Parts: sequence; C-alpha cells; structure tokens
Amino acid sequence: MNKNEKNFRLDWILLLVFLITIVSGFLLWLVIPNSKPFVFAGIDRGVVLIVHLGSGFLGLLGVIVHIVWHWDWLKALRGRRLSGMPKKLRANRVVDRIMWITYIATNVFGAIAWVLHFGDDIYVVRVPDRLHVVFGIAWTILAIAHLALHWKWITSTSQRCIVSSPSRSSQIQ
Repeated sequence: MNKNEKNFRLDWILLLVFLITIVSGFLLWLVIPNSKPFVFAGIDRGVVLIVHLGSGFLGLLGVIVHIVWHWDWLKALRGRRLSGMPKKLRANRVVDRIMWITYIATNVFGAIAWVLHFGDDIYVVRVPDRLHVVFGIAWTILAIAHLALHWKWITSTSQRCIVSSPSRSSQIQ
C-alpha cells in the first residue's frame, strides 16, 4: 500500500469517526435534555455521551497520525509568507490553521467541561460547555471547507483506491 492509499484510508476512518462525534454531539446538545436519566430512541444519554467521548478520542488519535504523516508538507510550508503562495495553497493554509486552532479549542473546552461535570447528578450548562459547542460547530464548518479544497484529490484518489483498475484486479487474482 502506497502513501496515498494510506492517507486515503486514514481520511475515511477520520471522516467516519468525526461523523459519529458530530452526530452524538448534536444529540447531546439539541435533542437529549441536560439530565442524566433521559432516554432517546431507546438509548440512554450516558451511552450517547460515552460514544461522543470515545469517538472524540479516536478522532484525536487519528488527527495526530494525520499530522505525523503530513509533517514533511507542514515543514515545507513553515516560514513561507502567505503572500508568496499560490492562491489555492494560501486558502488551504489559512483554513488549515484556523481549523487547527478551533480543533484544539474544541478539545480543550470539551475536556474542561467533562472534568467540571464529572460526578454531577444534575447537568448544568456552563461556559466551557458552550465554548465546546461553538468551537465544535466552527471546526465542522472549517472541515467542510477543508474537504472542498481537497475535493479534486478526494475524487481522484477514490477512483484509484475504490474503483479497481485492470492492473489492480490482475494483481488480486
């Protein structure tokens, strides 16, 4: 498996993990009231919270791997002025930077909120909870922009990795 295929697989795993995190986060924020003994669609709020936390941690680990795999690209861009970059690369760099800041803020405020609520019988919405939600929404919007900026790579790599070419199917047989 080449580097491009490894990145592609990791990116699909990250997409799935983040979708689970986003959906469970929206359930916790909008659908399931802020009380522990609540059941929605047969699922206890605690289960949704565990799914949210677990997928969030998996996403964090995946992002760390993603950054390690892209470290050479990140080093190559370090020190380059934005004004000297091509327009698309500049847009990508700006979105990635802001996305990184919002991702860190989402995780930090999520961790603070989790620690503040640890052992609480009654869930009270606090400032870290609200900041976790705000930064999480901002990160989600930026992640969509990130996907849009990489759409050409996504489609071309999808065709290479998912749709089997004649040379690939002959290797399998």
